[in-house]
Amino acid sequence: MITKIIGLIICFLLQASCRNYLIIFGVAPDFLILGLVLAVGKKNLLEGILLGAGCGVVYDLLSYGAFGTGIFSFTLAGFVIAFLKKQVFSDNVISGVLIALIVTLLNSLLALLLVNFFYIGIDLLGELLRVALPVSIYTSLLLFLVVTIYYLSKGNVKKAFG
Repeated sequence: MITKIIGLIICFLLQASCRNYLIIFGVAPDFLILGLVLAVGKKNLLEGILLGAGCGVVYDLLSYGAFGTGIFSFTLAGFVIAFLKKQVFSDNVISGVLIALIVTLLNSLLALLLVNFFYIGIDLLGELLRVALPVSIYTSLLLFLVVTIYYLSKGNVKKAFG
C-alpha cells in the first residue's frame, strides 16, 4: 500500500510539473487517472474507493475549484476502476488502456456536467468531443506506452499482451 501511495504522489508531482511540457495538439494527459489505474488492485473495491478519495482530497487541496468535486469524481473513478478490474477485464495492457479510457471519459463527463449545472451552460457533446475524448485517448496511449515498456523490460511479453 505504501508503494501505491508513493506512486500516486509521483503522479501528482508529474501532473503539477511536467504536464504542460507534454501538450500535443492542445491536449495534456491526466497523470492522476493514470496513477489511479496503475495503483488500484483488482481484488478489493474498498481499496479503489480509498485511493480515489485520497487522490480527490489532494486534488481539491491543490486546485482552485470548488472543494469536494475532486473528492467525488476521483472516488467514483477509483470505484469504477476497481469494479472493472474485478468483474470485467483480465490483467493485461489492453485492459488497463480500456479502463483508463473509460474512467477518463467518465471523469471528464462528470466535470462537464458539474460545470454545466452549477456555473455556465456549455455544449456537452462538443466539449466531450473537443476536450474529453482527446484527453482520454492521450492518457490511455501514455498508459499503454508505460506499461508495455515496463513489462518488456522485465522480459514478460505474455503478461503485456496475453
